[in-house]
Amino acid sequence: MAAKVWGRCFPWVWLCRSAWPGGRHYRAARCAELKRPLAIEEVAPRPVRPHEVRVDVHFCGVNFADILVCRGQYQERPHLPFTPGMEFSGTVLETGTDVSTVKEGDRVIGVSGFTGMAEECVIDQKALWQIPEGVPLREAASLPVSYGTAIMALEHRACTQPGSMMPSFT
Repeated sequence: MAAKVWGRCFPWVWLCRSAWPGGRHYRAARCAELKRPLAIEEVAPRPVRPHEVRVDVHFCGVNFADILVCRGQYQERPHLPFTPGMEFSGTVLETGTDVSTVKEGDRVIGVSGFTGMAEECVIDQKALWQIPEGVPLREAASLPVSYGTAIMALEHRACTQPGSMMPSFT
């Protein structure tokens, strides 16, 4: 059985976590060169700082901004190589000593900047929100950026009003 990622087929075993000599690693989609396809690479986890949370990423949104940043056309330009992915959902694996907003096992969504397209990401607790009961992780992954962008476009650009989904472009 194989999975299709960025137009290429990979055996499922390649996309599953594994322990490598010298410690545990996780996989991430990495942009090593602008305007080139992303590559799946093994990444060594970094320690969690007191205010940070390690999240087991289940789903990651793919946004226009992610495409722009991988082409070098976004207003922020991370240093190469980097892991794109601005929004994600998953479960908390580990918390720093000063974290009080979430705990291990909590289902969360987050806005990560450029780290979401990975099996794990480490993020400041202020960029995470707990997912309400009944909201699937898959749908939750698109809430922080994609949903917010759509609401902004409808309310502030198209000037829609409650009771009327007809835009009044002013």
